[in-house]
Amino acid sequence: MKLKRLVLVALVAALVLVPATAASASRHPREIRLSLVPLQTAQLGPAGASFALNYGSGPTYGEIRSNFFGINEYSSSNVGPIEGYSLDYGDPFTGSTGVMEVSSSVEEYRTPANAELGLSFARFNDLDYSHYGSPVLPITVKKIKPEAVGGRRFAYLITLAASNLNPIVRLDEQITSGRYVLDLTVTAGSASAGEHAAPHLLRLLRNRLRRLIGGHTVAAEPVNLPPQPQPGQAPGGPDLSTLILEPSDVGQSHAVNLIQAYVADSPALSAYVMELRPAGTYDVLLQQIGWWPSATEATYAEAYQGPLLLGGVLGSGTVSSVDLSAVTDPATGYIVKGDGASAIEIMLTNGQAGEFIVALTKTTPQASDVQSLAQVAANRLDAGLP
Repeated sequence: MKLKRLVLVALVAALVLVPATAASASRHPREIRLSLVPLQTAQLGPAGASFALNYGSGPTYGEIRSNFFGINEYSSSNVGPIEGYSLDYGDPFTGSTGVMEVSSSVEEYRTPANAELGLSFARFNDLDYSHYGSPVLPITVKKIKPEAVGGRRFAYLITLAASNLNPIVRLDEQITSGRYVLDLTVTAGSASAGEHAAPHLLRLLRNRLRRLIGGHTVAAEPVNLPPQPQPGQAPGGPDLSTLILEPSDVGQSHAVNLIQAYVADSPALSAYVMELRPAGTYDVLLQQIGWWPSATEATYAEAYQGPLLLGGVLGSGTVSSVDLSAVTDPATGYIVKGDGASAIEIMLTNGQAGEFIVALTKTTPQASDVQSLAQVAANRLDAGLP
């Protein structure tokens, strides 16, 4: 974070030196409806015709980016985006090898110079993805040649590769167009699928902006934004609070600092989290259980979401796979030996139910510890399901 802070100060300082003519060139910009710029279902083609619009679509504001970097200078220096709008369609956990999700957005800035600064922050954001990987889920970020549209531009392929599953590949292309920054992100099950779809979609996005700036119309219907998902038991689904591990399962005689609650975790239909600290033989135990639209989504979500949590908690380390074939539910387990701490990681599924467990300890776990914890978790899961 310190490095980003220094880079930010340098960029803001450089912006102060931009000649006044750059700002005066857009002193009287044409006002456009930003909500009409992002791609809608009609522009997504056959691959996206059935994609649902995701919660989180709609207006966006500069303070979101400022909070991500943990700084205040970005919003207080009047160089951040004035406003923005995004539309996000699809589901990245369907297991398809083709396109699974398409997100497009526009941000409006006061000047073209400010837009270029915003693009620089977005590039740092993409490069940061590699830091969220873990020994169990490596994440690679590859710079690729962006489409020759717009002014300043960049493109990155961000690949998450879980063992024995199709990868999840995010192709993110962002460009400036005058005072605006356009962002197109295509998520697919292969790099080739994303690279095939992105060029056409990016050109459509740029053309929509140019037509609106020129005073023309674009093909657009009013989009009804999805409501905010409410935490709780899914209609027709199980009560996930009954499926979690109990303190006695890990040798803890009573619950201490026990945190448990339903949370909103779309596209999961329902999600429940638990933290136990201390946790008997472990220092801390984290567990999340989700109820997903399908068994495939449960498998992919647990394999890809859970390890991101581990990467944030433990960082790097040496990974050892543990044989969990004797567990009554499909399960994957690892021992991760980090710097001064170790972790047990377990992914477990049963139909639409999927759960992820991380147990941290300063001692060295054994394979038998992982097998025992996985079976106890499977017993709890199976007992509470129809």
